[in-house]
Amino acid sequence: MEAPGKIFEVTDSLSGVIRHLYCIQTPSDFKALTQHLSPNLEMMLVFNFGAPVRASFANDAITSLKINRVALVGPLRRMLNYEVLANTDFIAVVFSADGFHRLFQLPMNDFSGDHIIDPDVFFQTTIFNTLWETLKSLPSLDNRIQLLQDYARTLIHEDDDVTASLINNIAYFNNPSVQPVKAMAMDQEVSERTIQLRLKKQLGYSSKELLRFLRFKQVINHILNQPSQEVDWYTLVEEFEYHDQSHLTKDFHHYLGTTPQKFVREIVGKEFCVSKPGKYYS
Repeated sequence: MEAPGKIFEVTDSLSGVIRHLYCIQTPSDFKALTQHLSPNLEMMLVFNFGAPVRASFANDAITSLKINRVALVGPLRRMLNYEVLANTDFIAVVFSADGFHRLFQLPMNDFSGDHIIDPDVFFQTTIFNTLWETLKSLPSLDNRIQLLQDYARTLIHEDDDVTASLINNIAYFNNPSVQPVKAMAMDQEVSERTIQLRLKKQLGYSSKELLRFLRFKQVINHILNQPSQEVDWYTLVEEFEYHDQSHLTKDFHHYLGTTPQKFVREIVGKEFCVSKPGKYYS
């Protein structure tokens, strides 16, 4: 089944802050399904205009977690599962690597990534629910998208030189022949420890975590691009430089809460979504 969502790209100054907006609006006769979003280490701000959306992480059962009016999720470290029902109506603002930090100026290591947070409770404000009320009253999805983009533009803070250098050098993580933290430290003339602390503050995760995630994302993309469900696991282990198959299985449990074989058998091709390559790393 084709995914029911629609992606809206952003332009101008927002392109360095927001990757895209993802929207789902389903009709009254829509057949319910559960979608699975692969980990992406991104922050998402969700505005839900329909009934509460039930959700879970990794292999947890969809039970008590709910996205009500407004929810903050991320950095998404584990697979997010969520129900899409008849009359579902929500918009997810998906931020770029440091986009959430640039808008709200919060240390990103304040977020664990495995909770659904009410942003008004977190920020001790009513701004987000007020924005939800305004969005809810608008006559069309295009009007909502436009308002969200206009509002985001009012919040953008320009990166200082230190942050800009850090973000621009994240490309080092795509080069397997380079030690990224060491290279970044040399470029910025600071210690490797300083780079590690800056990564945690600006992005919410360590260099080790980013490298592990990027390798796993390559594995997932490799599997999804296979012409059949027959995966040569030993070749895959060797190609992506895992120690052995148990090492690979450990990553599947960590990110998806399942085994490689069960992932191929039960999830691939069944409403499993992988985010597109980012601006700073793929």
